[in-house]
Amino acid sequence: MNAHTATIRQLRTDFRSVKRSIEQHGEVVVTDHGEPAYVIKLLPAPAKKRRPLPDYYARLRKRQPEGLSAEDTRQFWEEERR
Repeated sequence: MNAHTATIRQLRTDFRSVKRSIEQHGEVVVTDHGEPAYVIKLLPAPAKKRRPLPDYYARLRKRQPEGLSAEDTRQFWEEERR
């Protein structure tokens, strides 16, 4: 077991280096009078909630004009040919 240790005095006087050690190794055993007394661990990062992606097709359909019916299309082309 390769445990990284720190003393209670180090926690008081040089917490920055203890914090760096916790971030690098995941946990640190804190000793009290030479005996292991506490374990400080990193908390797992909270899972990021992903927003659902927008439905681009539905947005496009909403903004598009309605298509012509078959009868309207036929009528349009008859008028264009004149």
